[in-house]
Amino acid sequence: MLQSANKQFHSTETALLKLHNDTNLNIDNGKVTALTLLDLSAAFDTIDHDILNTRLSTWYGISSIALSWFTSYITDRRQAIKIGNCFSVMLPTSCGVPRVLFWGPCCSLCIQHH
Repeated sequence: MLQSANKQFHSTETALLKLHNDTNLNIDNGKVTALTLLDLSAAFDTIDHDILNTRLSTWYGISSIALSWFTSYITDRRQAIKIGNCFSVMLPTSCGVPRVLFWGPCCSLCIQHH
């Protein structure tokens, strides 16, 4: 398994180079290569705010000021779509978290695991 995101000196380019090299080595050695790709970037767009707040509180014991801070971070957000130079109307979001380096994956884990 290869995971290269958020690792120093790793990028999409280095991941593709490794994949290409490993595939060529397997072909040269008469082996079959199977590839499965998983893109979790859209997973952060589906996190329900109410479920996340409930789980942070009941499962992880986050309360009071910390829970209020986190709730304010994910609520009352709006989004629009831009195509070329045209923007859609700004609409409120009820799910999804901003894709900040740490919070997006953290929120996803809070929803998926306990």
